[in-house]
Amino acid sequence: MRDPEKVFKIERLQDILVVLPQGPTLEFSYNDVHVESNALVRIVDEPGLSNLIVDLCDVNYLDSVIISSMLRLLTRIKQNGGKSVFCQASSEMQEILQCIRLGKLWPHFDTREEALQSLES
Repeated sequence: MRDPEKVFKIERLQDILVVLPQGPTLEFSYNDVHVESNALVRIVDEPGLSNLIVDLCDVNYLDSVIISSMLRLLTRIKQNGGKSVFCQASSEMQEILQCIRLGKLWPHFDTREEALQSLES
């Protein structure tokens, strides 16, 4: 269930950060989006964190601001030598990822378990 107070939910599983965007920018204040996006970058740079899962189970649409925040994280993980994947995207969200070519750069998995297995191998 969505938390209307948070732009992103996060979970940490050992060396994997799981980020769950909670909706498009219009549902949040610009300041909240900016502050939370910057906080995520600081978390990604923490020692011992090397992989990222963007779990899209809570959204059917994300706008360019949230996608840019995600792209910033995905790129940072790659620069740090880690791997990133998407999971649980609706068909609408998968189409968006394909249109903006993120689907070609980072794989998508139907379940979080599959995403976790891909990062552990």
